[in-house]
Amino acid sequence: MSDAYLYGAPTWQGQFKASPADFKVTEELALSVTDPQLQHGEHQWLWVKKVGANTTFVAAQLAKFAGVRERDVSFSGLKDRHAETYQWFSIQLPGKPLLPWHELQHPEFEVLRAVLQPRKLKRGTHSSNHFVLVLRDISQPEALQYRWEQIVAGGVPNYFGEQRFGHQQQNLVMAQRWFNGELKRRLQRNQIGLYLSAVRSKLFNMIVSERIKQQRLTPAIGDAMMLRGSQSFFVIEQLDDTTLERFKQGDIMVTAALPGEGQWPTQGNIAEFEQTVCAREPELYQGLLKQRIEHMRRPILLTLTQPQLRWLAHDTVELTFSLPRGSFATSVLRELIGEPRQGN
Repeated sequence: MSDAYLYGAPTWQGQFKASPADFKVTEELALSVTDPQLQHGEHQWLWVKKVGANTTFVAAQLAKFAGVRERDVSFSGLKDRHAETYQWFSIQLPGKPLLPWHELQHPEFEVLRAVLQPRKLKRGTHSSNHFVLVLRDISQPEALQYRWEQIVAGGVPNYFGEQRFGHQQQNLVMAQRWFNGELKRRLQRNQIGLYLSAVRSKLFNMIVSERIKQQRLTPAIGDAMMLRGSQSFFVIEQLDDTTLERFKQGDIMVTAALPGEGQWPTQGNIAEFEQTVCAREPELYQGLLKQRIEHMRRPILLTLTQPQLRWLAHDTVELTFSLPRGSFATSVLRELIGEPRQGN
């Protein structure tokens, strides 16, 4: 990845995902599922632990056990296959009591809990993900400790991770071929969504990287500022002490474009800057605009919540933190260790 580093590229090395247990992810919902007053209805919600399986595979197995179509199984978000993850699924089974989910045995996942709920689980219901990562064979422990303290204080670039772009960036390659009319087959809806998401993510990363290179990380006139904990934003028309203080306290965040059709909310030099960066990839940018998807905003920096560091040995560290939905732990790792070696 050629995107700029916020604190400079780490020169020390380390290993992550030596085993799935070294990369634990727990989904955190924005609503209560454990409230006894809500445990009724025709939707069976399942709290699932999975290891070595992707989310869609687990959904297919749950559907088979329940005797329904795979599309009748819902989940809030996709979770890493090469990790130990915990997340909710839901299945609508009108008029049926809880199925004997404990009888569903599989080496790669386990249903830990089942409850009835009045509504289906929708995409994006979770507010955040909680991570517990173990890094091993760290070549310079003191350097990593210092970098961690920088990250906790100042955050990391809110880049989309490499997994968004596919193996060897094939999602971007296929998107460009699609835009150029080189694909002879009709794309399925999920493929279209995958390619458009990859293109927007690429352009967003480029804008963030350029802002870091130019040290344009604080609010400026024309910037679109997002309110923490929401998707609402406003454009700075006059920069005053109140706005700067709100930024300093983390109440508002500088954003970058997830490009789409319509007028850009940013103004003046900021709008020109963002559009100039996107124009460096003219085929991707123009192809994206023709698809008539909505322009959106995303914070340029990512802040860790509840961060903790614990040394397990002189060269082995455990990191604990939560990130908002849609953010990537790999963006944290990228600033923390240089070209992290992944275990088998």
